[in-house]
Amino acid sequence: MNIALRRTVATAVVVAGLVGIAAGTASAKSDVTLSVSTHTLRVGQSVKLTAWGDDDAARATYACIDQRIGSGAWHQLACSPSAERRLSVNSRAHQRGKEQFRVRLLASQGGHLVTDRISPATTVTVR
Repeated sequence: MNIALRRTVATAVVVAGLVGIAAGTASAKSDVTLSVSTHTLRVGQSVKLTAWGDDDAARATYACIDQRIGSGAWHQLACSPSAERRLSVNSRAHQRGKEQFRVRLLASQGGHLVTDRISPATTVTVR
């Protein structure tokens, strides 16, 4: 093989590799985040919860904040279309112990809402 042909083949291999990397696979990205105003409070005080939910796919999505007291079941506190990207609520502590909060991102799929993402739980201690 002459030098010119070798260079042409080498260049073609490099270009094909770069095109393959650039093309990649398309995937929708979504994210949920929860922040709390405090991690410790007294009975009767409130904690402010702020959730962000985002999905770059072309579908209707909702961000929901859930609460769990102790080891009980999760209960939905609030829900909002994530197009608004932010949801804030106040939750008043009624008893001592641990309360956990999380954010769920729900996506519309075939006319039904399905869970897309769930944030890690954030714990608040009530004294």
